[in-house]
Amino acid sequence: MLLALFSVLAVATATGEGAVRAWAGRPAGRAAEWTRSAVLLVVGMVLASGLALLVGAHRPREWLHLAYGLLAFGLIPVADNAAAGLGSDRAKALARLGGGLTSLLVLLRLFQTG
Repeated sequence: MLLALFSVLAVATATGEGAVRAWAGRPAGRAAEWTRSAVLLVVGMVLASGLALLVGAHRPREWLHLAYGLLAFGLIPVADNAAAGLGSDRAKALARLGGGLTSLLVLLRLFQTG
């Protein structure tokens, strides 16, 4: 459960970084790279621990856990990569913000499924 809370914190931090960049119109810098790496690391650790539970006797009540976990893992990097072709720094930051907000909604839904 602690890892899951850290994943929410990492995604919220990456989302906040995108919001600050969108508001200021700044290009992505070290903070964008760091938060993206943090999201991949922490959510990846949660996914790995979930897979370990899956291999053991602790199966989830709903198989949507796997889909939600994969979405939470990939939304921010996919949003960043999709925005790479956009010309405006603000548009790139808005894509990060959108991916982060969607990821937070997915994580909220994941907590609701139990």
